[in-house]
Amino acid sequence: MKRYAYAILAALALLLIAGCAPSEDGAMQLSGDEEITMATVDEYLAADARFVDLRNFSDLFNGGYIAGFEVVPFFQYLEGRALVRNNGWEFSDADVINAAMLENVFGPKESAIVLMCGSGTRAGYVQQALESIGYTTVFNAGGIRDYNGEHKVLGDGRYNGTMALPAEVTMENIDTYLDRPGAKYVDLRNVEDKYVGGYIDGFEVVSFFQYLEGRAVVRNNGWEFSPEDIQNATVIQNIFGAKDREVFLMCGSGTRAGYVKDVLESLGYEHVYNVGGIRDYQGDHRVFGDENAQLAL
Repeated sequence: MKRYAYAILAALALLLIAGCAPSEDGAMQLSGDEEITMATVDEYLAADARFVDLRNFSDLFNGGYIAGFEVVPFFQYLEGRALVRNNGWEFSDADVINAAMLENVFGPKESAIVLMCGSGTRAGYVQQALESIGYTTVFNAGGIRDYNGEHKVLGDGRYNGTMALPAEVTMENIDTYLDRPGAKYVDLRNVEDKYVGGYIDGFEVVSFFQYLEGRAVVRNNGWEFSPEDIQNATVIQNIFGAKDREVFLMCGSGTRAGYVKDVLESLGYEHVYNVGGIRDYQGDHRVFGDENAQLAL
């Protein structure tokens, strides 16, 4: 009986050794029976496999990443091109709209693939998608929030995928910084000025003279701001939103923009830029006005 038990154990040991046997180049081969999680993934990083992080690029440099994983963003690349979620995160074969793209990204179907994301949800979904088109050795390692291994590269906790801003944003360089996620671009001129004199595409009008003055602020000393000028901070915050967002201000010459910048900073806004006046703008996003336009407000 003991001999029989020893024989079984020996056979199991041989199977395990064969399953993780090294390839010709010495790399560990994965059989598909391994349990690869955030607790064990460090043991397999040298294996002959693709290690894929499905988070957005900005997530890596914000929250950190595991060295050795390459990025294939689910939301920024796979979704809408190769996959369409018809029922949330519940996968069905109909979700695969471009199997050729998946094969191009993930390689031969016999390759071992280790997936990760933020919590494991995207990794689990993509694992099912790959298995549905014939991949045989795919692992969901889980989410980086559960990783405490030795290969983590720390993020800075702030990066959001956008270019760092210089100390000054002006009419000379504003084109470089248009369309930043979450930013607010405000033209403080009168509404008719926009359609008569032209405007920069992407800036919305919040007229200083026609709306802010008298409702939110009262200038007690010309264009020299003092905290007493603020009459209704709620109106200002309702217009400009969260105090940690980026706010880009412009007007005709930069005077109104400079004044409102002082107002916002006095209320705790941290990233406010006086871009200046449209009269100095020579960029590519100018929409020309009609000097004959007349607006009745």
